[in-house]
Amino acid sequence: MKIFLLFFLFLIPIKSYSIIYPIDPVYASLKKDKVYLRWNASFEAPIKFIYQKKNLPILIIDKYDVWKKVRDIDGDEGWIHKSMISNKKTFINKKEQNLFKYKDNNEIIIAIIKEGVVGKIISCENILCKVKIKPYKGWVEKKYLWGMKKD
Repeated sequence: MKIFLLFFLFLIPIKSYSIIYPIDPVYASLKKDKVYLRWNASFEAPIKFIYQKKNLPILIIDKYDVWKKVRDIDGDEGWIHKSMISNKKTFINKKEQNLFKYKDNNEIIIAIIKEGVVGKIISCENILCKVKIKPYKGWVEKKYLWGMKKD
């Protein structure tokens, strides 16, 4: 009986998040300045919310045909047509922080990034990410960014 149980466990690998999410959650961003978040995966479904910020990061948690179920930074969930979603890596700053010119020198601050600012992710390392917030490029602390995996 133990052998059968072990065989069964190894035969059907289960990821822990597969119970919660039907697909691997992945971050993306909005393509347009006006994007409708709908209650269901249909153009006939009522509009739940209208996003009015291009490049706003979202977390895709499910899909159905040409629709993606997403979650935003506030935890709101709904459906967006795939034509409104971009693979560009963006972020929302969760806490006011300094934008440093160099990753290994925190003495040169080129801007102060306010909470809620949206920007593009260029690259990330362990603690810091290089970002672009028009017209600035620099390094910020990764732990205060929403829109990317933390590992």
